[in-house]
Amino acid sequence: MLIVDKLMAHKDFSKGEELIAEFIIQLGENIRDYSARSIAKETYTSPATVLSLCKKTGIDGFNHFKEAYLKEIEYINRQFGTIDANIPFAEGDSIHKIANKLGALYEETVKDTLSLLHHDLLQRAVAMIAKSESIHVYSYGTALNIAESFKEKMMKIGKNVYITNNLNYQRYEVNCLSQKDCVIFISYSGETKSIIEMAETCVYKRIPFLTLTSYGENTLSKLGGANLYISTRENLTRNIANFNSNLSINFLLDVLYSVYFSMDYARNFEYKLSLARKKESNRSSTNPILIDDNI
Repeated sequence: MLIVDKLMAHKDFSKGEELIAEFIIQLGENIRDYSARSIAKETYTSPATVLSLCKKTGIDGFNHFKEAYLKEIEYINRQFGTIDANIPFAEGDSIHKIANKLGALYEETVKDTLSLLHHDLLQRAVAMIAKSESIHVYSYGTALNIAESFKEKMMKIGKNVYITNNLNYQRYEVNCLSQKDCVIFISYSGETKSIIEMAETCVYKRIPFLTLTSYGENTLSKLGGANLYISTRENLTRNIANFNSNLSINFLLDVLYSVYFSMDYARNFEYKLSLARKKESNRSSTNPILIDDNI
C-alpha cells in the first residue's frame, strides 16, 4: 500500500497524527524542506508524534519516511496514460471503444511495470531461481492461476515449479522446504497475513525468496528477498476487474522466465524443441504459420 493511502486511511491514528497526516498530504513534494520539528510546529503537535506517525506507516525515522514519500510522489507523477485502471470504460461505451480502452490500459500497464523494474533486483531474483532445485509459488486466487502459465513454461525447459492451491497446505509446505529451494510470493497489497507468516518462515529458515507486490511500503517487501513491483494503479476493491494488477503479474513472471531462459539460451531452446517433438508431434493445422516442418 502506498504511503499516501495509509495517511488518508487514518488507521489507528491519534488526533494529533491525523492532523500531521493531513498536513503531509497537503505538503506533497514540499516535504523535502521540512523536518520533524518544523512539521510539529506547523501542526501544533510534537516531534515525537511525527515519529509515531512515521512508525504507523511502517517506517522508522522521519528522514527515511521523507525519502520514501518523495520517491512515491515521483512514481505517482510519472504514471503512464490517462486510462483509469479501476474503471477503464464507462457505461454506454461502444464495444469498439471498450476494446480500445483496454488495449491502451494494457500498454500503459506494461510501461508502468517496466518503470518499476530494477536491474539489480531482477538479476538477484533470477539468480535465486537458477540456483534452486525447485521453485514454489505461494499466493491465492487469480494470481495462482496466472502462475500456472509460468509453471508450464519453466517445466518445458526442465525447471520444477510447484503450485499448491490449498492455502492451509501452503502454510505447512513452506516448513518442509530447504535452502536449496526458492519461493515466489505474490501479494498485491503485501499485507496478506498468511503470505507474511510464510515469508517470515523463509527468513527464519534462510530459504531464498522473491516477492511480487505493490510499489510502496508494505510488510512483505520489508522482509527482504528480491522485490519486484507490480504496477500500482489499482484500488484493492473499487474496480471493474483486476486488469492492471493481473496483467502486471503475468508480465513479471514472463520476464523472470525469459531472463532465466537466456542464461543458457541454446540448451533451453534445444530442450524445449526436443520435448515438443516428443509430446506435441500429433498436433496439426492447415495454417502454414502454425506448422513447423522440422517437428
